[in-house]
Amino acid sequence: MDENAAAIVEALRTRVLRGLETRTLAAGDRLPSARAVAREFGVDFRVILGAYRALAGEQLVTLRPRGGIYVAAQRRGAPGTPPLPEGWIVDVLAEARARSVPPRDFHEWLRRCTETLRLRAVVIASGDDQAAGLCRELVDDFGVAAEGRSGDQLSPGDEPDLAMRRADLLVTTRPHADLARRLAERLRTPVIIIDEQPEILSSEWALLLRQPVYAVVATDAFGRALRRLLAAVPGVENLRILVLGRDDLTMIPPDAPTYVTHRVRASLGAANIPGRALPPSRTIRSASARALLAFIVRANLAARSARHE
Repeated sequence: MDENAAAIVEALRTRVLRGLETRTLAAGDRLPSARAVAREFGVDFRVILGAYRALAGEQLVTLRPRGGIYVAAQRRGAPGTPPLPEGWIVDVLAEARARSVPPRDFHEWLRRCTETLRLRAVVIASGDDQAAGLCRELVDDFGVAAEGRSGDQLSPGDEPDLAMRRADLLVTTRPHADLARRLAERLRTPVIIIDEQPEILSSEWALLLRQPVYAVVATDAFGRALRRLLAAVPGVENLRILVLGRDDLTMIPPDAPTYVTHRVRASLGAANIPGRALPPSRTIRSASARALLAFIVRANLAARSARHE
């Protein structure tokens, strides 16, 4: 499978999994046809059909001859656990065994590669809301302790604060790449510039915005940015943006889907989030996630090697 086809498989997989997670999709729901998705991605419909077949192999969708593509029934598992294809798990364990790692011990090797060190990062992003979201993703998905900084409030000549001086890594987005590189050079600290995936968020919102959806944000500026991001998404007129501390959150109906930024989550606490709070989404692209994982694995393996010298 070439890189473009693999990226399409990933995008469609993420859409289905995120739809199940946000309850905008359920088992048995019909998905857009291969030809419709092909027009969206600007590729031959056979590429999309191949992507759907890959997802069918993962038991995520069902292809019905002359009947369309549907979300497959999911096996019951631990709450919040996505379905994992058996074949993928078997392939990973078989690859481990081929490298003389017994499958039953593979989890311990993974732990050593990711948890030997307690890594720390500083995230430089566009505003506190984006920084908080990326920090949450670093903590939850990568096990990296992270603090956020607004790139709009920093300049290359600023004296790095204590968190930056102690950080093992700087993480930033494209708009602040030059600033982060200059700071990293002064600190002699690695920097990873990540790309986000707004097209997946847009497809998620297209499902959500079939009905009124509330967004609770920390600042009016982030609310305007969110509306600009979703301007071309069908149903955007159903988006209701509320600013914490300015607007009355009690107006949100109890079961209304509600997007809550990470900064607002931290301010309110999980018990006080209004409406039906949508689970946080992953926004870091796969290539950027791979770069982060490569840094984490290298750092952990180097630390283990140093201990045994």
